[in-house]
Amino acid sequence: MATGECLFNPQPGKYFSRDDDHVARIIELLGRIPPQIAFSWNKSTKFFRRPGEEQQPIALEGVINVLCLCTLTGALLRISRLIPRNLHTILADRLKWRKHEVPPFTSFLLSALRYAPEKRATAAQCLQHAWLSAP
Repeated sequence: MATGECLFNPQPGKYFSRDDDHVARIIELLGRIPPQIAFSWNKSTKFFRRPGEEQQPIALEGVINVLCLCTLTGALLRISRLIPRNLHTILADRLKWRKHEVPPFTSFLLSALRYAPEKRATAAQCLQHAWLSAP
């Protein structure tokens, strides 16, 4: 809502589903999902390899200069290479936000998107965040 665009706009590919791409885009922005969190999800085996499982080679068309963020533990099944993304860069460069607007918003949003519930900002904490009271 703050940008007028979706934070994640997953698209299906030739070898992966829209859901696969959605999980991949989350990892690209927030980093690797800790295995204890990834495998606590009841649908985890549809998306992640368990430790020791071999990856099946998949051809990815149009992927240039990519970095693999996944480790053998919790690696995605159908997408092996991810492009790390930075929310600050997305807002400042692609969406043309002013430099002084970016840090408060990224602090607000990323605190609410932490994987571990005990580290994630609560609704009450979000309501107290400086970004919401900024002019």
